[in-house]
Amino acid sequence: MRKLAVLLAAVICAAPAFAGDTGVLKLSLWGKRLALAVPANTQEITGIDFGIGSDAASVSGVQLDLVYAKADQVKGVQSALVTRSNHVTGAQLGYVNFGDGYLKGVQFGLYNQADELHGVQLGFVNNVKNINGLQIGLVNIAKNGWFPVMVIVNGRF
Repeated sequence: MRKLAVLLAAVICAAPAFAGDTGVLKLSLWGKRLALAVPANTQEITGIDFGIGSDAASVSGVQLDLVYAKADQVKGVQSALVTRSNHVTGAQLGYVNFGDGYLKGVQFGLYNQADELHGVQLGFVNNVKNINGLQIGLVNIAKNGWFPVMVIVNGRF
C-alpha cells in the first residue's frame, strides 16, 4: 500500500512534464471524459494507449483497449472488442473492426468493414467497398472484387 501511494505521488508530481497534447502513454477508463492520462486530454499518442475504452486523434504505436478503441489515424496496431478508425496503416484486431476511410494492412476479427482496403481481411464476415487485396472468411463482400459476394476467398489485385 505504501509503495502504491509513493507511485501515485510520483505520477501526480510528474504531470506538468507531460502537459502537452502529445503523450507517450495514455491510460483511460472511457474516452476523453474519464481519461487517467497525464494529461487527460492527450489526443496524439506516440507509444501506447491502454484502457477500457479510448478515443484519440492520432496513434503512432499501439492502441490497446478492452472494449472500444477509436482513433482518427492509426499507424501501428489498434486492438479492442470494437475498433474504429478513419485511416489505418498497420493492423486492426478485434471482434468487430470498422475502417471508415482507408486501411493499409490487416483486419482480423469476426466482422471486418472498410471503405478502402489495401491488404488482407481475415474474419467470418468481411465487407469492403473498394479492395486491392484479399479477403479470407465465411462471407466476403467486395463491391469491386472478383465477385460482389463470395465464400472462403475474394479479392482483387
